[in-house]
Amino acid sequence: MDILESQHRKIIIILVAVILAGGAYWMLKHFHPTLFLGEPDLVVETETAPPPTASPPAPSAPTPKPEIAIHVTGAVRSPGVYYLSTDARVHEAIEKAGGKTNRADVHSLNLAAKIRDGEQIRVPEIRQTPNVKQHPPAPKTIKEPAPTATLPSVSPQLPVERSTPSDGPRININTATSQELQSIRGIGPAMARRIIEYRQTSGGFSTVDDLTNVKGIGEKTLEKLRGSVTAY
Repeated sequence: MDILESQHRKIIIILVAVILAGGAYWMLKHFHPTLFLGEPDLVVETETAPPPTASPPAPSAPTPKPEIAIHVTGAVRSPGVYYLSTDARVHEAIEKAGGKTNRADVHSLNLAAKIRDGEQIRVPEIRQTPNVKQHPPAPKTIKEPAPTATLPSVSPQLPVERSTPSDGPRININTATSQELQSIRGIGPAMARRIIEYRQTSGGFSTVDDLTNVKGIGEKTLEKLRGSVTAY
């Protein structure tokens, strides 16, 4: 009997041990599967950055145009020195100076002409010219006194008339219009145009003698014009 009981006890112990070992195995396999299957492969997903977009090139600063200095004077609202582009015209210079006044004679200028650096643009004023040319006043007569002593053989002397020179109104060649210049004897439309073109390109006449710089005016012509023109 003792032998049977000891064998039964061993069997029970073995069964209990098997049951405990099976339970432990199940628990480990259920709660710690990595012990039997190994570590799972880690998949690391990396974000692929989008390719950098090319930024548009920065706009380059505009290259400033070269400028020239001009002096605008005469019948404009704001005379003075102004700066314009190298391809500017006469009408742009007048607009830069505030525009023409009510008395400006812009038609005597070439508004489409290009201007140069350091040039002076003088806008003349309109001057009313009479329809009939003015004639110099008639010379005055001066009577000489009769001699105090009379000779019997000599007849009494008659009064002698002497004329005194008198100049008519002179025209300023720096501001005169084409019509005013043509009112001078010896100046026609072509010469009046050349006089105006010369003063625009050279900045005006310093003296009347500068008229010889105009094509077609020589010393003889200058002497004929000298009493009818002036420059200031």
